[in-house]
Amino acid sequence: MNKEMLCTWLGLPKAVWPPDAWALLGLPQGDHDLPTIEKCVQERMAKLRCYQLSFPEEATEGMNRLAEAFVTLTEAASKQAPAPIAPAPQEPTAPAMSKDDTSVTNKTKLDWRAAPPPVRQETASSPELIAEDEAKNGDVLTAKPYAAPARPHQREIDPVLTRELAEESVEATGNLGTLDRVIERVEQTRRLLHVWDQLGKHFRATPKKTSAKESEAFAVRLEKIDQAMRTYPAFLGQPGLPGYRVVVQARLKIPLASVRGLPAEQREDLLFDWQAARQVLLTHRKYLRKLFRSLRRQSAVGLFFHAVRATLNDYPRLTLAGVIAIFLIALIVGGAIVLNR
Repeated sequence: MNKEMLCTWLGLPKAVWPPDAWALLGLPQGDHDLPTIEKCVQERMAKLRCYQLSFPEEATEGMNRLAEAFVTLTEAASKQAPAPIAPAPQEPTAPAMSKDDTSVTNKTKLDWRAAPPPVRQETASSPELIAEDEAKNGDVLTAKPYAAPARPHQREIDPVLTRELAEESVEATGNLGTLDRVIERVEQTRRLLHVWDQLGKHFRATPKKTSAKESEAFAVRLEKIDQAMRTYPAFLGQPGLPGYRVVVQARLKIPLASVRGLPAEQREDLLFDWQAARQVLLTHRKYLRKLFRSLRRQSAVGLFFHAVRATLNDYPRLTLAGVIAIFLIALIVGGAIVLNR
């Protein structure tokens, strides 16, 4: 473990490790203010979470030290807290009347309005009462029906964005001028999609223990994805695009235990990124199959024009330079012929 790197993240001197609880949190010696201690711990935890994927060993060590410091200072603060002061004696009050005692019929409506309302303890499941001012005179106050809280919003994969990336982007439609190139892309997509599905099994399952065999299989699949994405078109696995989180896991070779040790929110983000990238791969495979069937039905002339059109789309500057060069050569040759005559 690199202790100097951990000290740099937390802004600590590199001479002594581990420092005491106050020095670790950047607090003056003997400070027992609980809100300040909790705030410092949360801020330093947030700093370490940024390095949890890149440097899991150092980040885990730092989080463990912060947790120990928080427990130590919390216990010390509880011992330093002053003894509670006994409440002053209160004058005896009249005993509370029961429901049967208050349910009398000799009081008028004005008497009930003049008396202060009883104290009610609100709970999450208690119905909401209609305000008395909103009710008409003589109407009985009724309760609104209890509405269950709405379920948390679940993110959905955008089909429009998926189609744009897999079928309309320059990266997805480029370098497909010949039938051999289309077949090569189909095979490349098939292999990547197969490894992608195998990797998804590890992201979905979250057991408490991770076996050595499962960790080894996870590392092998990450290596295959890393190798495949080095030559795959850049409509997938790039910053801001689906699959980027998974590709980062593959490039950094994050072990399976560290992936499953992430917070629940980060694991959900990783799983959603994997699902979105899988949908893009499926859509692109469907596009390639459609293009393959179209090219198979064309004649040699049609394949030639398709290759020319694909070359113009893939290399517009190079094609323009070639056309200009041919035009200049023809102009020079024509001028030479005219001069010889």
